[in-house]
Amino acid sequence: MTRHPFDQLAKQLLEQLLLPCGDVEISKEVPGEPHFIDLYFSPQTNVTPDPQTLGILAAMLQSPGLFEPFRNPPSVEDMESCLLKRLWLVSSLRRRNTFNSNHPPLLWIIAPTVSQNFLNSFSAVKKENWLSGIYELAPALKAIIIVVHQLPKTSETLWLRLLGKGRVQQQAVEEVIALPEEDSRRAIALRLLSIWKVTVEMSPEIPEEEELTMPIPQAFLEWENQVEQRGEQRGIKKVALNLMQTGMSLSQVSEVTGLSLEEVQNLQADHKENNQ
Repeated sequence: MTRHPFDQLAKQLLEQLLLPCGDVEISKEVPGEPHFIDLYFSPQTNVTPDPQTLGILAAMLQSPGLFEPFRNPPSVEDMESCLLKRLWLVSSLRRRNTFNSNHPPLLWIIAPTVSQNFLNSFSAVKKENWLSGIYELAPALKAIIIVVHQLPKTSETLWLRLLGKGRVQQQAVEEVIALPEEDSRRAIALRLLSIWKVTVEMSPEIPEEEELTMPIPQAFLEWENQVEQRGEQRGIKKVALNLMQTGMSLSQVSEVTGLSLEEVQNLQADHKENNQ
């Protein structure tokens, strides 16, 4: 079991959101170096990211990108490591004559909070014409810091706010739950959050900084219960079908499984129709 469940949550959530727009590599190895990029994105030339679906992420996918999410505020050493990964990657692209100076890979560092002193130490300034909470380092570095807890609470920032902590993350979860049930992004996000929550709660080896700080909203718990109930219901129906195939009468199947006679009859009819 991974010792860093948040890393898995962040990578898998971004992977699911970014995949329709290009190629995604998780834990991409930096050529010639014992380091890994958390997630690397390469846009497809014939795909235009949809702001309605992705929010601010759509603007972040115009160029190749290195995505480095942090559960806690990054240290200076963390920043230096991220910057080095990008420099090594650019050096490798140049050696292979695949570097595109018009669309160089950008480094996106995603953190819940950072101090003003930290931003000042890297000469980071608010990125022009972007939302609050997004800071750009010196232009030559092609690096951007996203401070999740400073982002405006709008639909544009929803997917990034899921990577926040505490109340910020809780509100984002509530917004995801409020999405229409047929929205595939809703199911994907809630499934990954549920896996992350269970992993953190069940593993005794999770580092202290990985502890779950998100107060789980009641709506999220209700969603989990609904998923469990649907799973149990599917299991009961499968048992009922197996019993019918043994020749047991419908009334007996109803008695054994607890399904109503009408439910058993409908199940039998649906099964026959699907197997015609």
